[in-house]
Amino acid sequence: MIKFSDIIKAVALITLFSFLTRILGFVFRIYLSWEMGAEMLGIYQVALSIIGVLMMLVSSGLPLSLSKFTAIYDAKNDRQAIFRATTATLIISVILSIVLCLIIFVFQTPLSKIFADKRTMIIILTLLPSVLFSAIYSSFRGALWGKKNYFIVGLSEFVEQVLRILFFFVVAYAVGQTLSSGVVAGISLSIACLFSALLVIIYYFAKGNRLGNPNYSYKTILKSATPITGVRVATSTLQPIIAIVIPMQLVLAGLSNEQALAEFGIAVGMTMPLLFVPSTIVGSLAMVLLPELSSQYAQNNKENVLSQINIAFTFSIFISMMIIPLYMGMWSDIGTFVYNNERAGLFLLYSAWLMIPLALSNISNTILNALGMESKSFINYIIGAVVLVVIILTLTQIVGILSLIIGTGACMLISSLLNIRLINKKLQIKLNIVNKIFTMTLLAVPSLLFTIFTFNIFDSFCPKFFALAFGSISGAVCFILLAIIFKVIDFKTILLEFSKNKTTKTLPQTQIQKNSK
Repeated sequence: MIKFSDIIKAVALITLFSFLTRILGFVFRIYLSWEMGAEMLGIYQVALSIIGVLMMLVSSGLPLSLSKFTAIYDAKNDRQAIFRATTATLIISVILSIVLCLIIFVFQTPLSKIFADKRTMIIILTLLPSVLFSAIYSSFRGALWGKKNYFIVGLSEFVEQVLRILFFFVVAYAVGQTLSSGVVAGISLSIACLFSALLVIIYYFAKGNRLGNPNYSYKTILKSATPITGVRVATSTLQPIIAIVIPMQLVLAGLSNEQALAEFGIAVGMTMPLLFVPSTIVGSLAMVLLPELSSQYAQNNKENVLSQINIAFTFSIFISMMIIPLYMGMWSDIGTFVYNNERAGLFLLYSAWLMIPLALSNISNTILNALGMESKSFINYIIGAVVLVVIILTLTQIVGILSLIIGTGACMLISSLLNIRLINKKLQIKLNIVNKIFTMTLLAVPSLLFTIFTFNIFDSFCPKFFALAFGSISGAVCFILLAIIFKVIDFKTILLEFSKNKTTKTLPQTQIQKNSK
């Protein structure tokens, strides 16, 4: 059995790297918003969303499936099966990436006509090499992930982010004013992806791994990866559709083309990244959960499986709910301090609640993938995506960019609830997620008030940064203390398990008011 302390260490390690990576990316995005301006940021975001679709095709379902099977084969000590699966994944990813890049390159002229601004296609072309490099990187990363080499997985992503920023300034200095900031950003991302791919390749072979005969692994990998990729591709496909449809709808509502792109750039390029702050930790848990849950489920260890699922949902909701009062209490000052844009803060106020369905979607999809229910997870997401598109088409001209917030929330909530229903049915349990959310919402109210109170006090005599910092810390501490006082989450049990280094379960029976009830 894996020790709970090992789970804590793994999540902490991944969270650390993910936090550093996201902080760098967040700061860099702020810089880009200043350097590019709202209009160019919107154009770059459209190009990035197109590349996101291609990257999802080659680096989403395939490495996830590989990590799952690697964990299963590793539990059985079958190294040859791991090598075969890794090679099969690599070949499929590389061939697919080359085909996709050729399609974009050959048909760039007709494809460019669908964008509101012709500069979008130029940026897309600079980003194309990153698709091939990401395909190679994700294949080796999936194998290392399944073998629980979390350090190199986290380090490679951090290095990629550092190099992306470094090469942006290097390229910008080299070309001067001859290229736009959007093109420079595209070139720097492609170069960074190349170096991160080289890093994981070197580590993979240095650890004694090698490639194998893939003939017997193609079908297994593709069967598992296809529905997972379907979910990811559907998500990425929605991004360029949204990036095209929403500005068009806003123009029909009376905005100019520049105003529509700026509105989209603020909402997606400025506000949305703030909503993914909880996923730094939730995503780390999901990364550890997939190989662990896969191996435990393959060994028919139901007790550990149920324990892992319970703690995953509880922890995800807790982390997301803790941050909501901070955003809602200081939205205006966050927008002006971070982006010098109060409207970004206003969008943050309206969309803070999205962090809950986003967390539920992340965890529930991971659980279904580990349980071998990838196809049903894909169907559930499609149902939610249809709702998103309908809401955008019908509400954008009425409520403006807020239709994106409403649609995204509805999409994630519907697919998550359907996923949870499948988990309950598959394992014959009852996860009362609604009760957990309701209980933590009650705790969030006084946390919100305390955040506002503390921020206003410090804002009267401190610089804005410190006022925001103290307001955030006080609100988070308030939420945690209330959770302890009302026994919403049993931190004492967690600390006890950690200190004793127990091995009886993969995760302790930490409960939120008796989770299983």
